[in-house]
This record gives sequence, C-alpha cells and structure tokens, in this order.
Amino acid sequence: MFYLKKIMVNMKKNLLLIVCLFVVSMAVSAQQGQRGQGQRATPEEMANRTTEWMKTELKLTAQQVTSVTATNLEIAKEQAKLRENANGDFSSMREASQKLEEKRVAAFEKILTKEQLESYKKLAAERQQRGPGQGQGGGGQRRGN
Repeated sequence: MFYLKKIMVNMKKNLLLIVCLFVVSMAVSAQQGQRGQGQRATPEEMANRTTEWMKTELKLTAQQVTSVTATNLEIAKEQAKLRENANGDFSSMREASQKLEEKRVAAFEKILTKEQLESYKKLAAERQQRGPGQGQGGGGQRRGN
C-alpha cells in the first residue's frame, strides 16, 4: 500500500513537470511565432539591425552611428512603403530599391570616411549576392521560416 502511494505521488510530480514544460514551450513558441507568420521586421528593427552590422563591420564612431541610424531608418521606411505598394510586382520594387540604395550611399558619402565607404560598398555587394536572409541584418531577413 505504501509503495502504491509513493508511485502515485511520483506520477503526479512527473505529470506536473510535463504540464509545466508544455506551458513553457508553448509560451516560447508563441513569442517566436509572433513574427514567424510571414511578417517582416519593422522599419525601426531593420534600420537598427543594419546600423549594428555597419557599426561592427566598419567600426563607426558614436557620431557616425547617430547619422547612419537616421539614414538607415529613412531608407527602411521608404522600403516598407515600396513593399506595401508593390502588390507582388517585385521587378518594379527591385528598381526602386536600387534607387534607394543609391540614395543611401549618397548619404553615406557625407558620413563615412573614404575607407569605410569602400568597405561598405564591398560588403553590401557581398550581402546582395547572398540574397535576403543570408547577411547580418539584411533587410529581407525573416524569422521563423
């Protein structure tokens, strides 16, 4: 009889542990799923990710970080508008995105040193060749897919 009670207590503990683990895993899954359902990063998130990538790769100064963040945010907002208005027409969006990148480089010419600008162009071209989601902080990066 005592042995049976001990088994029942252990079963209850194990069941409680399993339920707790299930609840925790569902909570984590729900948090990851908030963005994982095909939603893109916000312009602010995209700008911050790109700025962090640049800060690391180009060794930006604090003043440059401020200016680069503002530029990246402006471009990210314009890219978001392009995506909304594209209605699946990615060829027109590609052309407009190229113009936005030219606008970004023109702004960076006033912010970055000559060496930093050359490094940016080289690294950006490499990221572009790898495609969305492959580069650090790429604007087309999706989570959960």
